[in-house]
Amino acid sequence: MRNARRKVHRPGEILSAALEVFSINGYAGTRLDDVAERAGISKGTIYLYFNSKEVLFHEMVRHWILPQLEKIEQIGKQPAGSSEDILRKQLKIIYEDLVSTDASRIPKLIISEGTRFPELAEFYYQEIIIRAHEAMHEIVKRGVATGEFRPSALNWQMQAILSPALTAALWKTVFNRFSPLDLKAYFQTHIDLLLHGLKEKS
Repeated sequence: MRNARRKVHRPGEILSAALEVFSINGYAGTRLDDVAERAGISKGTIYLYFNSKEVLFHEMVRHWILPQLEKIEQIGKQPAGSSEDILRKQLKIIYEDLVSTDASRIPKLIISEGTRFPELAEFYYQEIIIRAHEAMHEIVKRGVATGEFRPSALNWQMQAILSPALTAALWKTVFNRFSPLDLKAYFQTHIDLLLHGLKEKS
């Protein structure tokens, strides 16, 4: 029974180990042997679940980010609530469930490896960035339609709305040991600036 429970949780253990090893060694420098050693299993066991390093990397990203992205999308589909409240809830998920967790290592990894391995950057763009942009753009459109947000907000670039959270993730993984970031205060600054801009009449 104990071994059966271990097998159920093993993919998650491998993906956690993968995040650790990829974060330290980068994509090129990571070997499946290293991931297996970190997970306390044999290299052959990894192949029972992931048939290549690229597949392991993709599934690692999905494991750490997609559940939170799906939450963001579901919040956006709720019929009740103001657009302001929905945006606040969506960004709160980004900060509490992504930026403040080990998932914050992934954007840095994509940025550092994306030039050498453009297929990784394209994968992340297609599966994560596009969906996040679309989910939040729908709320901006809803806010404009209801008169909460100014009409010119429809011309905003989604990168400008989400980039402060990316900056926070990079700061946390690179500079936090020198100058710890107060994520709660940073989040409040982000949302205040965003809503001020969305509501300000042009």
